[in-house]
Amino acid sequence: MNKEKDIDLESVYKCEDENTMKLYDGMLARYISEILLNIEGGYISEAEDWIKRAIERDTQNGMMCWHLAKDYVLYGELFERKGDHSKSEENLNKAIEIFKGCGADGWVEKVEEAMVSLS
Repeated sequence: MNKEKDIDLESVYKCEDENTMKLYDGMLARYISEILLNIEGGYISEAEDWIKRAIERDTQNGMMCWHLAKDYVLYGELFERKGDHSKSEENLNKAIEIFKGCGADGWVEKVEEAMVSLS
């Protein structure tokens, strides 16, 4: 998050590769995406691949609440960095709907506030 340049991506990928618990599949992919988004030097396309993987895995593994909503928040942030405001809004709205379904009202408010600041 502090724009470090000396991130050992191989060890990050290895950690994900060695995971044997489905519970962590999507979360690890989301974290890798977040790391890639915050490395200075432009890993946005790789980050997008990883967040898509997180969404796919969390959907397949039945993590349809908290984890999937967090995936869509990050996907919205990714599109905002790419300058695609409509895709960003689309993904943030998906996150809001999922958070609402979970009863995570605080997170709904947080994402709605973030959307207002993007406008």
